[in-house]
Amino acid sequence: MKRSVKQILESRDFGTEVLLEGWVRTRRDSKGGFSFLEVNDGSCLKNVQALAENTLPNYEGEILTINTGASVSIVGELVESPGKGQAVEIKASKVTLIGQADGETYPLQKKRHSMEFLREIAHLRPRSNTFGAVARVRNRLSFAVHEFFQKRGFQYIHTPIITASDCEGAGERFT
Repeated sequence: MKRSVKQILESRDFGTEVLLEGWVRTRRDSKGGFSFLEVNDGSCLKNVQALAENTLPNYEGEILTINTGASVSIVGELVESPGKGQAVEIKASKVTLIGQADGETYPLQKKRHSMEFLREIAHLRPRSNTFGAVARVRNRLSFAVHEFFQKRGFQYIHTPIITASDCEGAGERFT
């Protein structure tokens, strides 16, 4: 039941129930009494859109307060999307707000950010498109290298790292 954004976007199992956990990129409210939540979990560049209708019990008190950066858990039915630019979306039957992000102070928005700005918020960099893409590429490259050597009988070991850093007198040990 639990799926990543990448798995959901590649799936065409319409009518199945899915569980998606991730961070909200945007929330758009409609005058028709529903909200669209775009959610990403870092598994790919694109987001999954979830439709939360005003019939959900926590719609007024919780869903309408969700901001960019909030972490959510969404259970719902995978349906074919009537909107342009996406093949699937989730019709939410349950939206749980795990952690709220303050809309006034949360630094990441849907727009592109400079590297200088991202350097200042190191703890949130993996949520940006650039660093997420770099992490996925590094993951694939590391996996390929490890797979290459594992197939040839090599073992991966963590060797001790000796550095020139002298933190709290530790450098005095190696004379």
